Amino acid sequence: MNLSTQDNPLIGTWKLSSVTAILPDGKIEPEAFGANPTGYITYTPEGKMMVIFSRGDRPPLSGNARSTLSKAIHSVPIEERAQAFTTFNAYAGRYTINENTVTHHVEVASMPNRIGQNLTRVFTLDGNRIKLKTPPSKSDDVPKIFELIWERVEIE
Repeated sequence: MNLSTQDNPLIGTWKLSSVTAILPDGKIEPEAFGANPTGYITYTPEGKMMVIFSRGDRPPLSGNARSTLSKAIHSVPIEERAQAFTTFNAYAGRYTINENTVTHHVEVASMPNRIGQNLTRVFTLDGNRIKLKTPPSKSDDVPKIFELIWERVEIE
């Protein structure tokens, strides 16, 4: 599967600008992933995608840990490692498009429970911006729809 941007307007890299939650009563949580979330999503012509994003206010870990592959990571208090895990999200795999819906077929993920899952998003394009909207999912025992706004990264 090799697509051009005319066949597939999602192709390219997009930078995260906001994450909003919509509650069942219509109320909006404008900073659902913190005030300044950061991240990127990339869709390739070969049908692969990857997304990585985090809260913008993540504190650095204490100690000397520079990599999760290093033994030094185990010297960081478990609470700090847990906070780092819960403020970060990443996954990758194949994707398919059907009209204005994109489905991410997860092959690798920071949250192991997502591996093998199909994550469906409704997308809306507006110039160099894309809005990805999740189906309702339970968050803090309340079904929420998450809306992520991404801006196309221009090639320099």
